[in-house]
Amino acid sequence: MPVTLGDSDGGDEIVDRLQADILRRWRETADQVAQTAAAIRERRLSLANTDDAIAERRERLRRRDGGRSGLADLEGLIDQDDSVWLSFLSRGLTAARSVGRVITRRANGNPERPVGSGVLIAPALLLTNNHVIETAEDAAGTGVELGYDYADDGSELPYDTYGFEPDRCFWTDEELDFTVVAIAGIDGTSPGEKYGVVPLIEPTGKALKAEALNVIHHPGGDRKRLSIRENRLMAADELWLRYTSDTRPGSSGAPVFNDQWEMVALHHGGLPMRDAEGTALSGTGQPWTRDMGEEAKAYVANEGARVSRIVRRLREAQPGQQQAKELIDQALQAGAHQ
Repeated sequence: MPVTLGDSDGGDEIVDRLQADILRRWRETADQVAQTAAAIRERRLSLANTDDAIAERRERLRRRDGGRSGLADLEGLIDQDDSVWLSFLSRGLTAARSVGRVITRRANGNPERPVGSGVLIAPALLLTNNHVIETAEDAAGTGVELGYDYADDGSELPYDTYGFEPDRCFWTDEELDFTVVAIAGIDGTSPGEKYGVVPLIEPTGKALKAEALNVIHHPGGDRKRLSIRENRLMAADELWLRYTSDTRPGSSGAPVFNDQWEMVALHHGGLPMRDAEGTALSGTGQPWTRDMGEEAKAYVANEGARVSRIVRRLREAQPGQQQAKELIDQALQAGAHQ
């Protein structure tokens, strides 16, 4: 079943397992974290990245926008100047439209409950975490709300609620903690036609260690939020990226972007800050208790599955139905030439 926000039963066991894995991997890359911290402090990318990685990033930036990102000198990635081109905002708003809040749907008089975030990767295909939607049966009782945002004046905007069609397409990967599932349209219109899609880009070179990352998500099941600038890519291994970012329960399944709004990872969990005895801490440094609420819990790091590895798994996927294969192929083709 999906891990519901505030779950005090089976959901806690899943979250504890995820956090234990994140902690283990974080410790395994502690040397990378130290090197990245030094790179940020001394503003020298070479302290945390190989020459090949830096060259690959420079070439991708050149091809991406002809060098107009203002990063001819890559050390500008970690400079204290946090200014960005105005297109940063317009590109971000475009990407944000494709991000939705995953919910359990009303059944037997029970209210809808938020369980995570997700992102459209094709007009009728959503990407989220395996621990948000584990099975096709879970998907049948789950949906996604798109346009769940605030207006400029602070009022609540109307939004669309879409149901899933797992019989049409459902594919999940427990190791990389991701699920793709088909979405039913409304009045013959697919959600991607209205809200757009975020392409899955397989090539690497989309982010260097010490570079800023951005997360679009529904933390705490609230309306959409954006975590920017104070987020840094700190470490990486073959499957995962680790970064510092403000996320909360409900952020699971959120897309993580670079400053060019290319998706680099699928967020799946955070590492709470703990004292020497292993007790979770609040933002004030005091022991955290449930009555404080999840918003009060302090986190030291976050982790997401690398998009390049998700693409690789999807290319290897062999769904039994032709329709499912066509939807997955459509998502892969969207990012094939970017």
